[in-house]
Amino acid sequence: MGGDKLRGERPKKHPEYYAVAAYQILARKTDDEMAALLGVKTRTYQEKIKGWADFTVQEGDVLVRELGRSRDELFMT
Repeated sequence: MGGDKLRGERPKKHPEYYAVAAYQILARKTDDEMAALLGVKTRTYQEKIKGWADFTVQEGDVLVRELGRSRDELFMT
């Protein structure tokens, strides 16, 4: 119960990107596949979705291309 700080975790950089995860499911792509497209480990990709790390502009471009959605659609929080 409570916030992330109670567990001693670092603060999130941004809210979770629910839309990226949803469009990923609609595109039938796994976390492993998405991470490979971005050139990062699966855990890193998951941390970026959850808000613990930021996507780079280049990674955002890959997501836009692969998921067929605009940046605004993907990164609404």
